[in-house]
Amino acid sequence: MLAIRCQARLDDARRDQELYGDLISLIGTGDEPPAGAPPDVRSLLEQLETEGALLSGEELWQLRLLLDQTGFAHAWLRKNRRDTPGLSRLLGELTPLPALHRELGRTLEPSGDVRDDASPDLARIRRSIHTLRQHLALKLESILRGLGIAESFVTLRDGRYAIAVPASQRRQVPGVALGYSGSGTSVFLEPREAAEANSQLADLFMDELGEVNRVLRELSALARRDREGLARDLACLARLDAAQAVSAWAEAQGGVLPALTDDRSLRLRGARHPILVERHARGEMESAPVPLDLELDRGSPLLLVTGPNMGGKTVALKTVGLSALLAMAGLPIPAATGTTVPWFDHVVCDIGDEQSLLEDVSTFLSHLRRVAEAISLATPQSLVLLDELGSGTDPTEGAALGQAILERLLERKTLCLATTHHGALKSFAQETAGVRNASMAFDEETLKPRFTLILGVPGRSRAIQVAERFGMDRAVLERARDLLPRGERDLGVLIEELGRLKAEVAREREELSQTRLRLAEREGELKTALSKLESERRERKQAELQARRDLLRKLESQIDDYRRKLRADRRASSETLEEARGLARRVSESIDAETEWAPASDRGVPVQRVREGDRVYVPALQAEGVVLSSPDQDGRVRVKVGGATAVLPIGTLRRDAGEAEERPGGAPAAAGGANRLGGAGAAKPPLRQEIEIPDVPREIDVRGFEPDDAIRAVEVFLENAIMGGVDSARIIHGKGKGILRERMKRWLKDQPTVKEFRLGELREGGTGVTIVVLG
Repeated sequence: MLAIRCQARLDDARRDQELYGDLISLIGTGDEPPAGAPPDVRSLLEQLETEGALLSGEELWQLRLLLDQTGFAHAWLRKNRRDTPGLSRLLGELTPLPALHRELGRTLEPSGDVRDDASPDLARIRRSIHTLRQHLALKLESILRGLGIAESFVTLRDGRYAIAVPASQRRQVPGVALGYSGSGTSVFLEPREAAEANSQLADLFMDELGEVNRVLRELSALARRDREGLARDLACLARLDAAQAVSAWAEAQGGVLPALTDDRSLRLRGARHPILVERHARGEMESAPVPLDLELDRGSPLLLVTGPNMGGKTVALKTVGLSALLAMAGLPIPAATGTTVPWFDHVVCDIGDEQSLLEDVSTFLSHLRRVAEAISLATPQSLVLLDELGSGTDPTEGAALGQAILERLLERKTLCLATTHHGALKSFAQETAGVRNASMAFDEETLKPRFTLILGVPGRSRAIQVAERFGMDRAVLERARDLLPRGERDLGVLIEELGRLKAEVAREREELSQTRLRLAEREGELKTALSKLESERRERKQAELQARRDLLRKLESQIDDYRRKLRADRRASSETLEEARGLARRVSESIDAETEWAPASDRGVPVQRVREGDRVYVPALQAEGVVLSSPDQDGRVRVKVGGATAVLPIGTLRRDAGEAEERPGGAPAAAGGANRLGGAGAAKPPLRQEIEIPDVPREIDVRGFEPDDAIRAVEVFLENAIMGGVDSARIIHGKGKGILRERMKRWLKDQPTVKEFRLGELREGGTGVTIVVLG
């Protein structure tokens, strides 16, 4: 974090913003990348620069931990499906180094110790050590039991097994003394029987050490080979760690990434000083810091802020400066959305007092140095912040010097924010194009500053009010007020009145804005309601269409029922039925295409009773029809519509109000001289006539057909023949190999409508023809 600096180029800052923006967008989603907290292995990488460098097991395990985190981050990148270009670009530079990672894990324990199976020789040596230790321990335990000395035990001393016995009984154990306890009361003796085994054990320990060093040297050589990749991984993970810290800080501060632009326009929205935000978060401040809104651009590059002491002028300057520097580093700033920061080549500040007795620097000189630097460095791409401009010297000369400085900065179109107490500079700002006045708000009742920046209105210093707030003697304050020039008092009153009026205008503007927002919300509500009504209308229309489709399906089903009945009584042709089905299909297609077709359900009156020959209206088909039968036990009536016949419930039929109803005696009532369905004139006689059945074919030729196709064709042919009243039919299938003839024979056997069938006689076509009798 401490290494983050302002970028030298705008594109670099935007690239950093892209990375921070990706991390901020992932906060709380559950898709955050793994925490980048790599071990600091910079010193180890420096050691690896030397050829033949040997790292310890603990140091090599630190490299393994670095590669662990590299692998986690690399795996996250492969699985990530979100649009995170900045984060993907950073993690794309990682090098997992799988060979080194695998070898370190195979040969080392997390403690840094070399594993037994790191090499065959090491495994053999350690097995020998283990066996010899067990042998020595058993031998010494045996010797110890034979001695019968109290307070004695077997121990390991300087890598050699020994027996600890009280010093007073040393001579009871023949052997070499390896040392004494700290108190001198015990002596560690190596019995003569264990000397040879201990020497062998020491040799094995040396062999083990040599083999461990050989393994560590090989691992160090592998790490040295991959040191550039390790250094790159460390840099990437450290950058990720810092970026995650930045995103967490931005989340805690309520920060945003400002828009970085080449335009010379600085626009702060709701900016706050980071330290004040932090203090408020820790509970050190009762109220949250007051946000700062201001704008500097080419048309008005200079803003002169006046107002009371301790009113927040200097904090405002520091907030602007910090916001600019944070933005140039690509970092988020504590501000609201809509903040725009231009790219600056220099940010020059004169804030505070650098007086120094050791360096012989006065307050005035310290200000002059900074201001001189601002004048020498400032360009149209610079930002200059000047606190207490013209202070530290004679007020008249200080004001003149301050005006000259502002004029020079104005000539260069430098963006500048300055604070002052000089009345002459307030007048200069009021009268000069490109310079604006601003002030910090002050509460007259509580004598406390509000820390709010008011644009366009100069402010009073209010030194007397501030002194009164902090308890200065009242007599002194009254005398100060008497000494204040009348013109100065009048000017102060005028400024206060202007500020009050501006505040009222701002308040009214805010109320107007709120009213507009409410109207916009109401407009949105009305649009939503309208959309809901439209949706309900469409749903009702779909429901109506569905009801019509259901009715048509029912009609088609009834037509199918009627078709089956007609097959038995042979009173209608297939064309008649297809005509009825075609009528229903056309209406169905019209509904599916959502045309304006709609049944005139309100025409006439519902039918109560009907008799054969009555004219009725069928709303579902928008057509007139003639009743062909009286209602059956289910209340269904056969109605002829055009060339088709349908069976419909009597409740679905209507007739004109003047149409005749059947009287109890059977005679029709007068119709008023006109039939509304049939036109003017005398009432038409009841229609009761047989449906004409046209001629139907009596033979079918299926020669050349595939068997399945032939059977389908014959099935339709026989169905039409039955409905046409044909008694017998002739099927021409040809002779050939007899395949089609046999297939047709088997099929005809299973047909209930076929009474009998036979092959044709010689005059009828012989075996190439089958005669079918229908019944």
